[in-house]
Amino acid sequence: MDKSILIVAAERGLGLGMAHKFFARGWHVFGTAREGGELDALRRAGEADRARLETGTVDVTEAAQVASLKQQLGSRRFDVIFMNAGIWGPLHQSSREVTPQEVANLMMTNTFGPIRLARQLLEAHLKPRGTLAFMSSHRASIGLNREGGLELYRASKVALNMLARGLHAENAASGLTVLSIHPGWVRTAMGTLDGTVEAEIEVEPSVEGILQVVERHAGSGDNRYLDYQGAALPW
Repeated sequence: MDKSILIVAAERGLGLGMAHKFFARGWHVFGTAREGGELDALRRAGEADRARLETGTVDVTEAAQVASLKQQLGSRRFDVIFMNAGIWGPLHQSSREVTPQEVANLMMTNTFGPIRLARQLLEAHLKPRGTLAFMSSHRASIGLNREGGLELYRASKVALNMLARGLHAENAASGLTVLSIHPGWVRTAMGTLDGTVEAEIEVEPSVEGILQVVERHAGSGDNRYLDYQGAALPW
């Protein structure tokens, strides 16, 4: 039976790259975008076999949209649910300058929205001994933070790692696998801040690595914090 993956935020960047990569590997892919978002590029990823790629809509920051996504999913259950939604946040990245609205938007998009959605999909839409994956960052590593800066983005991803780890602890007895994955510094709109900074790698090697990490560890029952090359990162 084909393996299946739900990718939340799959309409562009890394999410779109993952949709292409998992589909090409033979997975059944269900990808989402925000309501009103552009889905054409995502749909084109499944042109070779339209039955294996489906699309839906959800904004992880909006609690009211969770029920709508569950309706769109119907009775579907996935081997992997991958939470890719994320933003950089304000360019200043400073705790001295940040506003309450900036904090709320960043934390709901990067942390609490993905975790809330994962919790609500866990029982009805993840297969037994399934895998939850979260797009993390090496910037979330407390042990690796030797240069400071990027306070707001770091904080949102540290919090995501912590809540993902707690989710695993609560469900470890059921065999749930939880992966927090650093994709590398990738040449996407977000990774380059819309072209204002240089990235280190292209989308292709990043998503190829992510696919290999997911396939290697899915169903293991572990909670791991890894980069796209499979190396363990210090929490």
